[in-house]
Order: sequence, then C-alpha cells, then structure tokens
Amino acid sequence: MTSFRFIHAADLHLDTPFTGVGKVNAALQQKLQDASLAAFDNLIGAAVRHGVDFVLLAGDIYDGAERGVRAQARFVEGLRQLDRNGIQCFFIHGNHDPVSEGWSALRAEDLPASAVLFDQSDAVRVVPAVRDGEILALVHGISFRSRTEARNLSLLFPENRRDGQFHIGLLHCNVGGQAGHDNYAPCTLEDLCSRAIDYWALGHIHERMVLRSADPLVLYPGNLQARRFDECGPKGATLIRVNDRSRIEMEMLPLDEVRFAQLNIDVSGCNSLDAVFAACASSIALTLAQVRPRLLVTRLRLRGQSVAHHDLLKADVQGQLVPALRDQLPENAVWLDQAIVATVPFVDRVEVGRSGGFEAALVQLTDALNASDNDSFDLQKKVRAPLLNGTRFDDFLSDLQPITAREAVVQAEARLLGLMEMEGEE
Repeated sequence: MTSFRFIHAADLHLDTPFTGVGKVNAALQQKLQDASLAAFDNLIGAAVRHGVDFVLLAGDIYDGAERGVRAQARFVEGLRQLDRNGIQCFFIHGNHDPVSEGWSALRAEDLPASAVLFDQSDAVRVVPAVRDGEILALVHGISFRSRTEARNLSLLFPENRRDGQFHIGLLHCNVGGQAGHDNYAPCTLEDLCSRAIDYWALGHIHERMVLRSADPLVLYPGNLQARRFDECGPKGATLIRVNDRSRIEMEMLPLDEVRFAQLNIDVSGCNSLDAVFAACASSIALTLAQVRPRLLVTRLRLRGQSVAHHDLLKADVQGQLVPALRDQLPENAVWLDQAIVATVPFVDRVEVGRSGGFEAALVQLTDALNASDNDSFDLQKKVRAPLLNGTRFDDFLSDLQPITAREAVVQAEARLLGLMEMEGEE
C-alpha cells in the first residue's frame, strides 16, 4: 500500500471560555479569549508544514450547539487554507455540537469541496481520502444526533473487510466509561476491535490516550487547547505516518497557545518571605522555559515545614501574597492564578497539647483523626459533602489537589494555629 500521513485532532471547542481562572489583566484576557482559535490556526499551520494528506477532527468542533459566528468563520477559513494546500479534512460533530441541535451560520456550500462533514447520525458513511487520484484510505464517520447520545455508535461501523484498503473510523465516544467525562456513545475496546477498522480516530476524552497501539490502533489525541487547571500539560494533535498496517508511527504535536501548570514548591529551606519568593520565581522560570512562547497560567502549592510559615499565612490572609509573587514574574508571559499556603510551622506540638485551651484540643483532635485512616477520610467526606450537593462549586472541586486526608487535616491544623497566633498579635 502507498504510505501517507495525516493529523488527528479532537475537541477543538472553538471560541470556548476558560473556567476556574481568576480575574486577569486586559492583555491576558484577550490572550485567553483567543487561545482556542489560535490553537486551531496552529493546527492548520502544522498540517501544511508537515505536508499531510488529510486532517481528521473527531468531534466537538464548537463548544456549544449555539455555535458562535466568530468560531464558524475561523473554522471555514482554516478548511479553505487546507484546501488551497491540497489537504482534505474529515470531521464529525460530538456532544457539544450535535447535528440536530443549535444554530449554524454556515451552509454546506460554504465549505470547500475537500472538506467532508459526516453530518448523518443514523448510519456510518464512508468517504475515500485521495491523493493524485489514488485512494490512500477509507474514512468512516458518524456524528452525534443529540448532545446526550446514548447509542453504541461503534457497532454501526463495518464488521467485514472487502478490500485491501486502510480503514479509519472517526468517532466521538467514551471507551470503557472513562471517568470525568459524560458516558456518551459508550462502547468498549472489544467493540472497536470487532470492527474492520485499522485506525480509530477518537474524540471526547481530553487527555491523550493510546488505548491500543496496533491491530487496530486506537487513539484519543486529547483536546487541542486546555481550558482549566485539570487539563495541565501539553495539548495539541497527533501526526500519524502510515507505512503499512503493521507500521504506524505517532508523534504528538503541541499546538496549544496557553499552558496550564500546577507547581508544588518545597519551601522547607526558606527562612524568609524573600527566600520563598525566589524559590517560586525559580520554579516558574524552569517551567516557563519549557512552554515558551506560550502563555503559562499556573497555580502554586507551597509545602514543607518553614520558619516563613507565619509570614506566608499573614500575607495570604491579607490578600498580599499573590500580588507580591506576581511582581517577581515576567509580565504577559506567565499568570499566577493562585498560591496555596500548605506549609506547616515549627511548633512543639507536644508542648501545645499540654498547654490547655483551644490549641491543645485542636492538636489532640488532629492526632486522634490521623491515628485512623477511616476517621480522617470520613472527616474530609463530611466537609466536602455539602459542596457536592449543588453545582455552585463544581469548577473549584474539580481543581482540588489530590492530597491525602491526613495531609488535609495537618494543613488545617497548621492554618488554624497560625490564624490564632495572628489574632494574639492584635
């Protein structure tokens, strides 16, 4: 078979808002607002630069059924640029932009002839990917009918192979009930393997995942641009080189404009706020060097037993810690969203426990809770339960650090002791 190459991307969510990010300055606000569109421009540029034969977009092109004119105009211009370079594009719609819901400013005739939208939702359609009149692959695709697609769409793909072509399945789905994502178009890896497909180009899961490396290759490329702090790390698309069915090469292409990072910084050796600021600036500089020229949006978690604990806590309570840290950072290159003080003081807990009063009761309670994994875990569940009953705190809860229940109790004790010490100074 003839070798060829293509780019597989998914979950573009064009012109999408960011969530869980605090107020930023005007320049960065515009950068965040344009990030998903700029990442799409990067995708188109990468397709041209790598000389691919076609591009696959596996659903959620737009962020909602009510598709914005700005997003649609940018998308069509990208398709036209691919067309001018002789690159086909095959795309489907997912749960965020189902075919039967919402509004579109675009007509089918607005798309270039080389762009193929699988706009049907009841049957899989197959379209050839062609170069110089030669069929390179057969692309099978189907879109979501509605945003709550409950059918196992994978079973609509062909079971039997009647030719020697390379077959690609373009599908938005949840394989194996991946946690953290709605279980739309649910299927199993066994379902996918039962079809006559050589490469499954999947969408819906925002983390890059190779579910199977061959016979067939099954890949989620992740989303093109992260939108919140539970989507840290590089985001982009995957370049696929097909030599034959048994030799398929993959290369992750970072195409994001904004990179999210949560940094844990041990400040145990810092004996002053100035030393803490220097440690934070150094850690951020190392991360920034890896992500440039992208904008870095970060949160810091300051940990360790430090003599600076009291000063850190006081600066945090007064709302001065984050602004002071921002002053140490390069403007318009990095945005510090939050700094969490999770340090503990140098305290003789035995002495505090013997002293009497609320402080002694607090230390004794901490020791009792941490003597039992079940007790500390039950306490954390009780604290979180009221917040989980509604939707008001959803964005915040999804961003919580994966700390253990014991660590949470120790940090709560350290903060309470520090706050009481501050009250005693007044």
